[in-house]
Amino acid sequence: MIHLRLRNLPPERTSRLEDQVEQLAGSREWRSGPPWIATDLSRGLFETEYLRHLRNAEGREIGAAGFLKMAGDETDALVLLFFLRDRSAEYGADVEWRDDEHPLAKLRRLQFHRGLLDGSRQLEDHLARRPVIKKVMGQAITFYPPSYRVHSQAPGHPQHWGYSLHGLRAYAPTLLEAEQEALKILRGLRHLG
Repeated sequence: MIHLRLRNLPPERTSRLEDQVEQLAGSREWRSGPPWIATDLSRGLFETEYLRHLRNAEGREIGAAGFLKMAGDETDALVLLFFLRDRSAEYGADVEWRDDEHPLAKLRRLQFHRGLLDGSRQLEDHLARRPVIKKVMGQAITFYPPSYRVHSQAPGHPQHWGYSLHGLRAYAPTLLEAEQEALKILRGLRHLG
C-alpha cells in the first residue's frame, strides 16, 4: 500500500486537487484500484476521520492524504508518483510518498518540495534507468524512462517516455500518455485480428 501526504497545501487549491485526483482516477484502468484522497472538503465519515487521525498523529499542516492499494502493477505506482511530483511543483506543497513494502529501499519513502526530491534532485535522476514492463491482455508493453537509451544509436528524447509493443516503438511526453497511446495501439491491433 502506498501512503501519500500533501503538507502546506494552499487551502484555495484543495478543490482543484480533488478534481485532479478524480480526473487521474478516471483517466486509466487501475489494476490496483484508483488512488484515494481525503481533504477538508471530504464529506464521508471515513475520509474525515482518516484525515483527523492523521493530523492528530502527524501535524495540522497535512492538507490532503490518501493511499493506493497495490496489486502488483508498477505502472500504477509510477503514474501516481509522477502525478504527486507534478502537484508538489504546481502548488509549492511538500509531498510525502511512503511504500514500506517496496523491494527497493530508495523507493520506500520519497519527499518532494516544489517538485524536487529532497528539494534539489529530479525524480527521473533518482529512478532506476531501466524499462518498465506491463502485461495487458497477454501482451507485454515496455515503457522506457526518458533517460533510457534502447541502443547506442537511438535518437535522444530526453523529455519523453518511450514505449514498444509488437515491434512498434514510439514516444510520448509523459508515462500516462505513453500508456494510453500503447493501449490504443494494442486495442487497434487486436481489432485487426
